[in-house]
This record gives sequence, structure tokens and C-alpha cells, in this order.
Amino acid sequence: MNANLIVMKQKLIFLVLPLVLLLLVVTGCRKRTAELADNYVVFESAAQGITAAESAITVRLELSRAAETDLPVTISLAELDLAYGVDYTTTPAAVSGSVTVTVPAGANEAGFEVNKVSGVLFDGDEKLTFDINQPSERVSVGVTRRFTLTFAELIAARPALTINGGGVQYSNKVFIDLSANRQTIVNRNNWDLGFYTGADQSRVILNSSTAMMARQLSKNDLNLVTAADTLGFSTEVAFNQFAPVTTSLPYMDYPNGDVNRTAIAAVSDVASDNKVYIVNRGLAPGNPAPARGWKKIRVLKNATGGYTLQYADIAATGFSTIDIAREDAYFFKYISFDNGAVVVEPAKKKWDLAWTYFSNVTNFGAGEVPYLFQDIILLNRNVSIAKVMTATKAYADFTAADADVQTYMTAQNAIAADWRSGGGPGVSPSVRTDRYYIVKDGDNNYYKLRFTALTQNGERGYPAFEAMWLKKG
Repeated sequence: MNANLIVMKQKLIFLVLPLVLLLLVVTGCRKRTAELADNYVVFESAAQGITAAESAITVRLELSRAAETDLPVTISLAELDLAYGVDYTTTPAAVSGSVTVTVPAGANEAGFEVNKVSGVLFDGDEKLTFDINQPSERVSVGVTRRFTLTFAELIAARPALTINGGGVQYSNKVFIDLSANRQTIVNRNNWDLGFYTGADQSRVILNSSTAMMARQLSKNDLNLVTAADTLGFSTEVAFNQFAPVTTSLPYMDYPNGDVNRTAIAAVSDVASDNKVYIVNRGLAPGNPAPARGWKKIRVLKNATGGYTLQYADIAATGFSTIDIAREDAYFFKYISFDNGAVVVEPAKKKWDLAWTYFSNVTNFGAGEVPYLFQDIILLNRNVSIAKVMTATKAYADFTAADADVQTYMTAQNAIAADWRSGGGPGVSPSVRTDRYYIVKDGDNNYYKLRFTALTQNGERGYPAFEAMWLKKG
């Protein structure tokens, strides 16, 4: 073999060898990456309290993405001054000091209940500690692997949650209690009307998370109302940004939460003054979102000081009736046309903020029009908030003393979509990091709060926040 050929072969080996080594390294990296767990399971929060007034509490697990198959998760428990079956039980039942919860295929959460045994008195220092065991090779345990339940009121010092809005269809309305570090999840299709419980007024609100609207007729007998009374309503009593500016606005509840600006007028003591309304129930969660249909309703005051609701399908010749009592522990009591009385929002002091799909307004230049918004944050009626820009004071530097010099707002939509950028063509929405909020709750606890995520694994409907307790006013 001549010398030139030998040199060429040597050069070829030196050129090819690095490529082979690189291929081996890349292949090895891919293999190791594939072997890493692609899903994580955590507790929804690290700690909660169960109050003296509560008989049970739900403890929730969350996955970072939906389970591919049914996923059993075993949780071990440890007791402090408590005995299973004597002081408390769990659903499902604990076996040998462990509770097993199954996350169904396609779901990203599951839960179990801790129930107090009836008649047992607690001192307030009793605790249960739960630890997630490794569920499978496909799913690992995340950071919040331990949950502590205290049998007393808990004022969370650092509440932080990933809100379970139900994903891209925004199927849930979620009520958040900062001091308890707890969220209450309600499917937004579960109710229709809310009845104000305050003694000063008699008002009815629509389900603002399903694009409901209502229009008053001149009649006050449900049986005299027919489909002929609804001509033209399909475009006027509906969310239609292309309609004339003033057409639909009077038929929605104004988004600031003022009960004097609802689509349904104040319920009168004089029965004949209470007219029939045609109600567009709006849209249920879905893609495409299915229409929830139409109803005719009339609301009266009853002999006990509460409300009487009459309701029926548009063409019906009779109607159903349900009585709604006022209950001071709540701001509103709710009914569903399908299921009667239903529980929606928690008691007055058991929630501060709500995340929801929402019937809002916007201005395209010629005045406000009804417009549906995603990722809206609402305030409870006993909560106020102040907005702080980081250019004024950094989140880390804000102290309890700073809380006293803020300007607070109480409108239901004081935050609304302000916490996120709206995005646009080719631009994804995102959390605004140049602002945070000071929240004063119904018990005069002050928190500073900032939003940390708009999505989970790229999916809308799972925002997150963190907060810090500042003081009690």
C-alpha cells in the first residue's frame, strides 16, 4: 500500500471517530432522558387546618400532567394526640397506617377525606402528617410530598397554590381562602342564579361564568309567556361583540359586582311589580361550548322574608317553584334550574379570591360591550386589594408597615385580568411580573400576593400564586 493511501485512511479515521463518539454521547443522553420520570405527584398544599365548625376536610393530590392510566398513590399517615377510628377516620379507609388514592386515567388530581368522629372534643394541638410514597416508576414524588393537618384554625403564613381551573376549557370556578391555604372547586355549569342574603336588599345575580343574560318582559304571569315573546332575543340577549354597543349591556350583571346593577331588578314587596324575565343560560364548558338553553323566570318575596322562584321552559304551560331562605353565613344562596338548591361559594369568611371564566365588558372604541374573558380574578364582597408596582417597591421589600399607606379597592373586578398580559396574534399571554397585590381579607389579615404562573406544562387553566402574611389589622 502506498504512503499516500495510508495517510488518507488515517485522516478519515480521525474525522469519523469524533462523529461516532458524539453519536454515542447523544444516544446515551437520549436514553437517560427517556428513563427520567415524566410526571410528578404532590399535595395541593403543605398544610391546612380543620376548624371546630368543620366535620370533614378534603386533602387533594395533583399530578403535573394527566395520568396515562389509573394511578394508585399510597399515603402514609402519622398521628399526634389522635387515634384512628376514635378521633377521626378517612375516606377511603386507612389500612395499616396508609391511605390509597387512585388518580383516574386522564385526570390530574384526586383526593381523600379526613372526617372527625362525631362528639369528640379537640384541644387544638392535634395533628396528622401525611407522606406520599413513591407511586410507580413512571411518576415521581414532587417537592410538596408532606401534608400536615392541624385540628384547629390555621392562619397560613405563606399560602401558595396551583389553581385547578379545569384546563383549557376553564370548566371550574375556584374559590381561594388565603388564610386556610385552600381552594374550593366548583364546576361552573352547576348553577344558574344566586340570591342575595343581606337583609338590606333583595337581589338576584346570574351565573357570570357561563355568559348568562336576562331580559325583562312587561308580563307578570309565567303561563302567559310564549315563544312569541322572545322574537329577536337570540342575538340581543347574548354575548355579541358585533351588536350595537348598547344592545346587550343592560341584560348582563355589571362586572364590578354592584348588586344595584344586575340584569334582574330588585325584588319588590308588591308581587304584581315583579315581572317575568327571559333568561339565556349561556354556554357550558366544552369545545365547541354547548348552549345551556333558555328559561322564563319570575322572582317573588315569600312570607318568611326569603325568595320564591318560579321557572319553566319558554313554551311550557306550567312552572316549577322553589323557595330560597336567607342565610347570614353566606353572601348568596344558589339554585340550579336542573337540580334545585346547590352549594356554590363557601361561607363569607371562607374565601377571599375567585378564579373564573367571566362575563366582563370591554371597549372597542365606541363604548362598553359584553365580552367573555379567561383567567379573571374576582374579590369576595368583604375583601379589598391594593396594587403595588415593583418599580415603586420590590415584592421582597414590602412590609406590614407599607400596607397601611396603600389605596384599597373593593370592586369585585378590581384585579380581573390586570395580573396577566392579554397576548395577541402570535403572542402568548403571560403573567405580569411588574406588579403584585396587597389583600385584606374578611378577618383583617393582610397578605402580599403575586402570581407565578399562567399555565402548567403549557396548558391554560392552571395558574399559580404565592403569598405572604403581613399582619392582622
